[in-house]
Amino acid sequence: MKYKVIYIVILIISINNVSAQSLSITDLWNKIESSGNILEKKLNVEMQQEQIKVRKSDKLPVIYGDISLQRNLIIPTTPVPAIAFDPNAKEGAILPLKFSTQWNSKAGVQMEWDLFNPSRKTDHEEDKIILEKVKVEELKTRKDWKVNSTLAYASIVLATEQYKAALEDSILFSDIKNISKERFEAGRGESEEFILSQQELERKKIRLHETWAILQDANLELGRYYPLENIVMLSTNIDEILNQSEDIQIDNYDKELIKLDQQISIVQLNGIKRQLLPTLSFNAYLGSQFFSNEFNLIDKSNWYGYSYANLGLRIPISTYFSSTTALRKAKLNEIIFTKQVENQVLNDEIDSQQKLKKIGSAKQKIKGLNNILILSLQNKTEKLASYHAGRILLSDFNKANSDCIKAQQDIWQAKYDLLKIILE
Repeated sequence: MKYKVIYIVILIISINNVSAQSLSITDLWNKIESSGNILEKKLNVEMQQEQIKVRKSDKLPVIYGDISLQRNLIIPTTPVPAIAFDPNAKEGAILPLKFSTQWNSKAGVQMEWDLFNPSRKTDHEEDKIILEKVKVEELKTRKDWKVNSTLAYASIVLATEQYKAALEDSILFSDIKNISKERFEAGRGESEEFILSQQELERKKIRLHETWAILQDANLELGRYYPLENIVMLSTNIDEILNQSEDIQIDNYDKELIKLDQQISIVQLNGIKRQLLPTLSFNAYLGSQFFSNEFNLIDKSNWYGYSYANLGLRIPISTYFSSTTALRKAKLNEIIFTKQVENQVLNDEIDSQQKLKKIGSAKQKIKGLNNILILSLQNKTEKLASYHAGRILLSDFNKANSDCIKAQQDIWQAKYDLLKIILE
């Protein structure tokens, strides 16, 4: 078995074993930094931080080398008026003019620089908001991890208690079966009582196997959050888990995420408006061009200077007519997010009040169930003594025992439910 299943027998043995490794709920919470989901969210934050650095570098000019070599298989030719080169040419005469050579090349340095690009500010602002969003998503993942790991830990603790109770119940009914057998063989008991004791023992064995399966499943679930190869006991009981969990700050990050989506929507709306602004760019080239019918690049006489610098202004004319629909959509999207934030704030306030009332009600329920368990244990003890004395039938004790088992199960379930409410 990959993990040592944490059950009551090993728990009892390990109490006196100094080499046994235990796991407290605090130890489990401290493991959060090595969680795969958390590491993934951290990488998302780092990646978005690098994206912002990339956006900042967009403000700098782009400089690169430009080298090309071309072999013209067919020399480009264009017709021109012959009179432009020969004053004696006939009127309307056309002269084919070749305007290139068999070989031409270009080598130089190109610079492109966006002096003003209206979309740059939008992209930068959106990247900063996305960075905040991935940070909040990391916090939300941390909260979910802590909630789920705590519930998994508590499941093992309660499953161990359930298995312990089932084990004790099996031992008890094994003794009861032996008593029924002795009474039946001695002629002091009915066959029906002996058969009933055997049936009940089989039921206890079935329940023991069921609780063992539940414990195994809970153990595997905790393995999602902590490596259990060397862990043989859990050192925090359910009451301690409840007390420590009440000190946890459980934040609801849904509202923060909606607000950030709303900010992105506003930035995108402003970005659509900025698209109406012109783009100003500066381009420059410093280099030379080679023209020759012979492939001889080292011949300086075939190289000619080729440089320029230009300032370009691009005015988005069609955008004035096409942006109306996009603006209307962006405004509606902003209104939707505003309503979502308002609803989330209202729901958070109501949820907080409901949570306090549920916690109070759950604690009161546990208090009452504890009183029921005390009375059930007292009744079970009295009925067991009466059965040993031969004053009552086994069926009478079975009812008292079943009531006691149910009282235990009700408390375990109520404590688990309270823990879920606290961690909501």
